Amino acid sequence: MSVAEPKQRKEPQELLDELDALSDVDKQKLRMIARKYAAVAGDMDADDLLQEAIMKVHETDGKHRRTCPADVDALVFMKNVMRSLASNRTEWRKRRHEAHALEVTSAKYDLFAANVEDPNIASPEDILIGAERDAAFQVFLSEQCNECEKTELVLLGSMDGLRGQELCDLAGVTKKELATIHKRISRMMDRFGKQRRDS
Repeated sequence: MSVAEPKQRKEPQELLDELDALSDVDKQKLRMIARKYAAVAGDMDADDLLQEAIMKVHETDGKHRRTCPADVDALVFMKNVMRSLASNRTEWRKRRHEAHALEVTSAKYDLFAANVEDPNIASPEDILIGAERDAAFQVFLSEQCNECEKTELVLLGSMDGLRGQELCDLAGVTKKELATIHKRISRMMDRFGKQRRDS
């Protein structure tokens, strides 16, 4: 019986060099991916999320360090790291909210109860519900896109206000393909709305 060889990993500097060498379009894709997962996290800035992902590559503690397999593209690796960080952040906020809910069992003893009654001030619960809805929407879109990078890029680019040829260039599609992807996204949005109404 032979012993399996460990997978080859990229060194941190090698990965950073690959990120620096990305084309302008790929760098824009990376920023859009960061914005997507920052929205999932709900309380993070896209630039902060991207920087935290890069810091995880340089982490000295092996338990928290993220290493890139040699056969994985730098853009795909960073996407996965940011998705993981956003997911961890969402779980952290959820646990923190649940712990707070256990501490405050009655609004009578809640120092912030007066703020909850003011319709102009969002309650922590409303903020969490909004963040969970946004996260559910992001998960739904990821599932519906079936890891189709072009569809995700068109969706993210559209949310950032890109139109026409700029959107085609970003996603690497023709105008005809763009029209098809727009129809697919429209159907996805209709399904999401129906799921939300039915639940």
